[in-house]
Amino acid sequence: MKHILFGFLAFSGMFLVISNQNNTEVTEEVPTYGIKRWLKNELTNCRTSLESLKLVSESFAPQENLQKTYEEARVHFKKIEFILAYLDPQLYNSYINGAPLPKLMKKVPEVIVIEPCGFQRLDELVYEDKVEVKVLAECTKRLLQKMKGFTDVRIDAQLTDPVLFEALRYGVLRMNTMGVTGFDCPGSTDKALSEVAISIEGMQFAMAQYAPYYEEEQYNRWTKTCELGKELLLAAMFDEFDRALFHKEVANPLWQQSLAFQKHVKIELPSQRTRFPKPVNYTSANLYSDSFLDAAYFDEFIHEEKDQERTELGKTLFFDPILSLNNELACASCHLPDKGFTDGRKTALMSGGVDAEGRNTPTVINAVFAERFFHDLRADRLSAQVDHVVFNPGEFDSDYSKIIEKMRSSEEYVSLFKTAYGKEGMSRNAITNAITRYVSSLRSYNSEFDKYMRGETDKIDPAVIRGFNLFSGKAACASCHFAPTFAGLVPPNFEETESEVLGVPRTFSEPYELDDDMGRFMNRILMEQAPFYKRSFKTPTIRNVELTSPYMHNGSFEKLDKVIEFYNNGGGLGLGLDVAYQTLPSDSLHLKKHEEKDIIRFMKSLTDTTGLTSAPTRLPKNEGFPKLNMRPIGGRY
Repeated sequence: MKHILFGFLAFSGMFLVISNQNNTEVTEEVPTYGIKRWLKNELTNCRTSLESLKLVSESFAPQENLQKTYEEARVHFKKIEFILAYLDPQLYNSYINGAPLPKLMKKVPEVIVIEPCGFQRLDELVYEDKVEVKVLAECTKRLLQKMKGFTDVRIDAQLTDPVLFEALRYGVLRMNTMGVTGFDCPGSTDKALSEVAISIEGMQFAMAQYAPYYEEEQYNRWTKTCELGKELLLAAMFDEFDRALFHKEVANPLWQQSLAFQKHVKIELPSQRTRFPKPVNYTSANLYSDSFLDAAYFDEFIHEEKDQERTELGKTLFFDPILSLNNELACASCHLPDKGFTDGRKTALMSGGVDAEGRNTPTVINAVFAERFFHDLRADRLSAQVDHVVFNPGEFDSDYSKIIEKMRSSEEYVSLFKTAYGKEGMSRNAITNAITRYVSSLRSYNSEFDKYMRGETDKIDPAVIRGFNLFSGKAACASCHFAPTFAGLVPPNFEETESEVLGVPRTFSEPYELDDDMGRFMNRILMEQAPFYKRSFKTPTIRNVELTSPYMHNGSFEKLDKVIEFYNNGGGLGLGLDVAYQTLPSDSLHLKKHEEKDIIRFMKSLTDTTGLTSAPTRLPKNEGFPKLNMRPIGGRY
């Protein structure tokens, strides 16, 4: 996309401008030139500090020396983190500053485990009661090796104006979802807020290079917002920090103002650089907007003129037991609208109406916003869930040829498919596509909490805000249930769905016994049979959690207060169970009863099923199989 001003910026930085009467040469640069020099300098300083950390750890220096040297490296890193993370997300997440847990190397033909070596792992090590200096030295060495990936040549080639603005705006998202929650400081959460302030300083420097091209009032507004952010961050202790206020007064204004700058300077937006959608709707006004995440990225189908017809057909199919072999079980048998599209049972019903020794039914509201599906993450497409249910002997116990044979005996169904899918008509693809479109339409981002955070109302129960701040701070819930989905979809790129090992017991009563479901380890994906995935389950959303009891993958918790108690005790390890690779810290959160109640009040403020709960008033008649005309809407169970 050609823009006059952007072209001027690029042109002006390529030449020397001869100015003033003394013939003094003044180099007029494009903003990215100064940013690149600054970035390389901070990167060098960070590496130098890490080299020093390696040396002092090898010399068995006192712990306070280790911490001081490490903190120097962190300061340099935090200033430029937003750029490094955007230039290479995979390198950043796998080696530089990802969660301090083992990971699997992607896109290789074998199981290769990546042991944590980044800043978060160092953060754990340097603040332990007894530092394992050899481990610290080795981790620092590995981190230094990986940071060599950010070469000068790479920075010069990749860091353009559009990339810089995108990196900055995703950096705002990161500090608002991961920075202020302490996710980034597993060993020193008391330093989390000051580090976010350092990140803001880095963004301020980058934005200042573009100051000559902004209107003065516009730039001053940005500066005041940054200064307010630093003031709030540096004035509060971690447990007392008002994260709701920070979002409303700092993070979201920075998100909006940076977009306004980008448009003002006529720097290309992502939609102008590529035709492919991304998870984040870059022009969305708010993290809690109902359009912040772009469903077009997640829902795997092309939006066309027939969207409405196909979605309505999918809704009919969702409530029709004709999909099951016995014509008694429908999708809606387990996903009841009045229960947040769950079933209220400990574990899901199977074919024949018999309770399964299986798993709890998850909600399908907002299910589209994920990279992987099912509790064990065995499916990588939303449409694949339909296949699993259709073929499963314990569920629909059918196949598409049998389903189509029954539906082709219905003139009404034939007509509906022809209207929605034209020449393709009734097919396996059309069935799965229609159901997927309906499930994708079940989106819930208009709760009382969302409206408050968007500024649509100023009235909200103070307990909600207290609960949100606890959820995102002291209670550490937001370290796994990330905003705005409050599920395991990881910000700021929202391209990965996490699973966690919690050590969930069979029942939450003494004597406690560890549930023996192996979860992700046994999801039949051979490349995920790593020991740290044993008993690992997808992190579900807590949106509409008020409606979806009982809880956990096995339905072992009937009420929310028991769930909070479980987390407060330190998960399975806290209960005295032997849980290998538990990802939940085993020490107590020290939550008080009134704090637990506030957290529950916050979670209930995320309830919203407006416009989602209607069911068809009738099902298509079937002339070929008259007995099918007695089938109930939503199934017999």
